[in-house]
Amino acid sequence: MLKFRFAFVLAVAVFVLMGCVGGNSPQENIYKVLEETVAKEKNYVEVQKPLQGLEEKEKEIYGKIMNLGMKEFNKIVKLSDDALKNISERKEYIEKERKAMKEAKEKFSDLDDYISKLEDEKLKDEAGKLEKTMKDRYQIHEELTNSYLDALSLDKELYELFKKKELTMEELEEQITSINEAYEKTITLNKEYNTRTEQFNELKQGFYSNAGIETEDKE
Repeated sequence: MLKFRFAFVLAVAVFVLMGCVGGNSPQENIYKVLEETVAKEKNYVEVQKPLQGLEEKEKEIYGKIMNLGMKEFNKIVKLSDDALKNISERKEYIEKERKAMKEAKEKFSDLDDYISKLEDEKLKDEAGKLEKTMKDRYQIHEELTNSYLDALSLDKELYELFKKKELTMEELEEQITSINEAYEKTITLNKEYNTRTEQFNELKQGFYSNAGIETEDKE
């Protein structure tokens, strides 16, 4: 059964020198919005490690169940209950992730006002591409989140099935197939999300460079 999830995050750019950029220029305001957006995503970053840890634990539980026979039904029920608790905890982390991304998206929406004030057409074009890429990223993340939650619902159904003594091999195989298909979709969306994140980080650094904003990237 497929279990796989990871995500790239935005690069943090630490301000070093504004060069020719003035104190309240559109360029500086754009810089502030972008870095405040990164800060809003901090809670998203923080849930990734525990979430992945829970995924690994669930894989272990699944493996143990598949190695047990129906004569050990009580053990299967106990392990299934552990898995159901695991799924519930993962949903909580996903909701925290979704909340963090929503707050970041709201902060990012401030960017539009400052882009319109840019006088340099090249910078304005670059900022527009940057904005579109980030909006696409947030849209894909929402789809990714929904896909992951759908997969978790199917996981839940699987462990409820494991608690049925009359479970047939046909039912089990059908459910596992549905789960794998759901996670395949999640993996595809995750790759698209990571691509958009990489593109955004590159566009952001390009904009900073052309705007005369010197920074140092930090993990």
